[in-house]
Amino acid sequence: MSVVGTTTAGTESMAAKGQEYFEFERPEVIRLIPPTARRVLDVGCGAGALGAALKRERPGVHVVGLEYVAEAVERARTRLDEVHQVDLNTLDDLFAPEPFDTIVFADVLEHLLDPEATLRALLSVLSPEGCIVASIPNVKHWSVLLPLLVNDRFTYTAAGLLDRTHVHLFTMTEAVDMFERVGLAHIAELELVNMPPEDMATLGPLVGAAAQYGASADRTTRLLSVYQYLFVAARRAAA
Repeated sequence: MSVVGTTTAGTESMAAKGQEYFEFERPEVIRLIPPTARRVLDVGCGAGALGAALKRERPGVHVVGLEYVAEAVERARTRLDEVHQVDLNTLDDLFAPEPFDTIVFADVLEHLLDPEATLRALLSVLSPEGCIVASIPNVKHWSVLLPLLVNDRFTYTAAGLLDRTHVHLFTMTEAVDMFERVGLAHIAELELVNMPPEDMATLGPLVGAAAQYGASADRTTRLLSVYQYLFVAARRAAA
């Protein structure tokens, strides 16, 4: 495999993350990778924990990782079949001797300067029948909206929904629209990682306000509780 790209400012902040940031196995993401997938590209693979867990569960799966942070790359190389150090913000092209059955973006797209451009670049190495599995945080979550509305706070943190290295913020609709624009269709019922408030009555005023402006109260209640969306997307079938 060869990677074409250059190094740019904007990814340097990722290098300041603690080692534990790169060590999540993400079983909820692994579960969405089709059982028939034999070649998997893990984009922003960190230290390779997800790919290593996948290889333990499914012997024979070939996992290739793309990662920017040098220390994480070195750790990932001890776990995965191939790892390439690359700045995803300037990824122009990617060549692979064989296409991938699945490309994984586990909490990666929100960190990119132009996630749509990166998706387009990587679709060139996705097999025609392949899919993308992505986890994307929901900026509409109640824990973001309440401090914003009540306390005028939109405070970035070391990790979580307002991770200070997030460049793009997504709702479900915005994420689906992005996939559509690059030629992907949502093919599986999206899965929700829910984190409702301890007292659901907390959502009442937010839901009521949205309903007054024409939103569905039930749908608003549901979306305010979603911490993260898990998507499976593939190319549209030929007409």
